[in-house]
Amino acid sequence: MLKLKIVILFIIVIVIHALYNLINFLRYSHIEKILLGNYTNDVNLKIKAKSNKNTILNYIKYSGVKDKKIPVSQALGYGQVASSCISIFDNLLNNRSDIALQVNDMLLEAKGNYWSKFINSFNPFYWIRIILYIPQYILSYIGLNADSVIVKIFQLVYWAIGIICTFAFAIFPEEIKNLIMSLI
Repeated sequence: MLKLKIVILFIIVIVIHALYNLINFLRYSHIEKILLGNYTNDVNLKIKAKSNKNTILNYIKYSGVKDKKIPVSQALGYGQVASSCISIFDNLLNNRSDIALQVNDMLLEAKGNYWSKFINSFNPFYWIRIILYIPQYILSYIGLNADSVIVKIFQLVYWAIGIICTFAFAIFPEEIKNLIMSLI
């Protein structure tokens, strides 16, 4: 009975994951239409784009697309030039052609990421990887760099616990089954 509940729960997670990514994949044309309204002369479309800036930004961010920085130079006068790197996310609705091209590329990349995640929803190796690297995903989610030493230490501890639990289940199956049933 417990195994059936776990299987049903896992199927529900797969379906929710697939639907979430499919819906976001299908939202692309709507998001693109709103964004393109920013580059027209129609004031109402510009207002709609500006009021939906966070929607566009979250669509890109939640797909896993990282922010890009591009170099810019601007003449200040008297032979002075200011140069720096600017964030695409911070200048999402800027009408400069170089920024607009980057935003469009990021939007297309987001669409591709959602489709890829939708397809991966049905790939068992994707889910095995998720299970094997849970600490890395969780610690990356809270803001730690996935390549940091702390994340790697947590990952190793997780694997060690997994190996110990596997051997414990193999050696003491009845005792562990009774322990789990008493906890539930």
